[in-house]
Amino acid sequence: MEKFIWKEEYSVGIKEIDEQHKHFFEIANGTLDLTTKENLTKEETIKGLQELGDYAFYHLSTEEGYFDKFKYQDAPLHINAHNKYREAVNEYFARIDDENTDIKKLAEEMASYSGNWLLAHIVVVDKRYTKFFNEHGLN
Repeated sequence: MEKFIWKEEYSVGIKEIDEQHKHFFEIANGTLDLTTKENLTKEETIKGLQELGDYAFYHLSTEEGYFDKFKYQDAPLHINAHNKYREAVNEYFARIDDENTDIKKLAEEMASYSGNWLLAHIVVVDKRYTKFFNEHGLN
């Protein structure tokens, strides 16, 4: 599985958000690493998935806090994209308790989905708020 590598071209020009994006990639990569370990327990895998999900939701809430604070005009569309991601993650978690679920495969799918989603989201959606947030003193 290919790792997610941060590139400066992904920067949205806001240090806090860029650092969160980088960390999100690191956690997705860590989750991918879990899937290659021998004798990994289901509990260890779930812990890795939980870390990925929790951090992703924390990051999305950070952005949404700034949308609210600065009255970002495109917030509804942006939040809709966040909510679709949240729904997808919740669907992954709903599969954990199914005895037929291959937990390593689930972890690989969720980490891959999350990293790819974030990358596309940064390039297509997040870059739209850079100028707006910079004008409000966030950089």
